[in-house]
Order: sequence, then structure tokens, then C-alpha cells
Amino acid sequence: MAWRKRFAMTISQSIVVIALGLGLTFAPAAWATPASETCAALAEARNSLYSMLHAKDKFAQDALAAKIQAANIKVDSALARMTGADAKVAADFKAVWNQFTATRDNEIIPAIYQGNIDDAKKIANGIQFQRFSRMWSIVSCSR
Repeated sequence: MAWRKRFAMTISQSIVVIALGLGLTFAPAAWATPASETCAALAEARNSLYSMLHAKDKFAQDALAAKIQAANIKVDSALARMTGADAKVAADFKAVWNQFTATRDNEIIPAIYQGNIDDAKKIANGIQFQRFSRMWSIVSCSR
């Protein structure tokens, strides 16, 4: 019976180590705030775009474009729930977010689909990185 207890501890410890090694965290949903949700969705949108820059086929690009749009919905939803004292933060973020999404949707993604990856990367690493950094700062995201 003692071995079962030791084994159970080993499994749970292994799960924690694996989760931490993969960068996963498990926190109750009650701890999530609109600001933290905005940060997570913003990072998801940015990571999916960078993955799309490196995707080799249209099927992969389409799947990543869908992830980008899903992240957009999460950002917009989180921003809509930012009220009271956070309303100013949401408004400041939204002004940059609108520029960010317009450039991404009208310039970067079309360039990717046209095979102009260097042009898309130039924009993503230039003005878009500046906008991303600004939004990250506005919402006080942590790394």
C-alpha cells in the first residue's frame, strides 16, 4: 500500500513538472481578469501570425488564420468587459488594436497568401511589433 502512495505522489509531481516544462499553468477561472484575458489572447494572435509566416502550405495557413480570428474574438470580448476604471485602458488599447488588426488583415495576411513572406515579415517585425509592444504596455501584461 505504501508503494501506491509513493507512486501517486510521483505521478502528481510528474504532471506538475511536465506542465511547468511546457509552460502550462492551471489557475481557476475566477482569477482571470479581462486584462489578463486580453494579454493571453493578444499573445495568441501574435504567435499564430508568426506561425503563419512560417507555414508552408495553404491548409496550415488557413488553420492559423482561423486561430488569429478566434484570438480576435477573445480580445474584443475581454475589452468589452473592461469597465469602470479599466474603461480608459480598454479605449487606449482599442485605438492601437484597430490599427494592428487592419494592418494584419489588409497587408500581412494577404502578403503571406501571395507568397510575399519577406514583405509580411518586414511589416510584422516593424510597425506591428511597435503596436504589439504598445498594447502589451497599455494593459500591463507580464512576460
